[in-house]
Amino acid sequence: ASIDATSVPESLFQCSFQIACDVENPLYGENGASLVYGFQKGGNKELLSQMDLWMKHYSELVKEYNPAANPEDHGSGAAGGLGFAFRSFLQGELKSGVSLILEETKLSEKMQGADLVITGEGRLDKQSAMGKAPIGVAKLAKEQGIPVIAFAGAVTEGAKACNQAGIDAYFPILREIITLEEAIEKENARRNLEDTVEQVIRLYHLQHKKY
Repeated sequence: ASIDATSVPESLFQCSFQIACDVENPLYGENGASLVYGFQKGGNKELLSQMDLWMKHYSELVKEYNPAANPEDHGSGAAGGLGFAFRSFLQGELKSGVSLILEETKLSEKMQGADLVITGEGRLDKQSAMGKAPIGVAKLAKEQGIPVIAFAGAVTEGAKACNQAGIDAYFPILREIITLEEAIEKENARRNLEDTVEQVIRLYHLQHKKY
């Protein structure tokens, strides 16, 4: 119903915060935290629509506390709305987590001269194209004109957005119908990934090496 900040330590406002953030979603709305990420967490459309309204109400309360708070800012919907909270209450700066990691690892330099870049994720879907690690890797590769392929435990129809974001082709590694528990078992996952990668690389060689 309201926000009370009277007990917040004064020393907190003497600190600066940089927050690694891998997505660009606003707090609420069609691309907000609830409606984009809630389904994979087990929510249904009715519940998530209600949660989206709660998020909007929450943002209105926050604006009374901090008029500069903006639920539309990129990253506000990250981690269930923590991006918005970090900005609004800590005056934090959201920085691309994948960019921080790629800079630290100097991946762009290590890509130089590569024929092919391979990346991947547990599941590729629409939200993967919203700033997650595989897209960060693909953007670096595209700056050098290197083709990019991705492997994932599973893919959804929305993963087509990854093609537009720099991944030339992606492949799910599951080879038969199995349960989630079976799919994430270490040895099964290793074997499925290894077998799928082998076949894709065979095709790559056939196309480029002519054998």
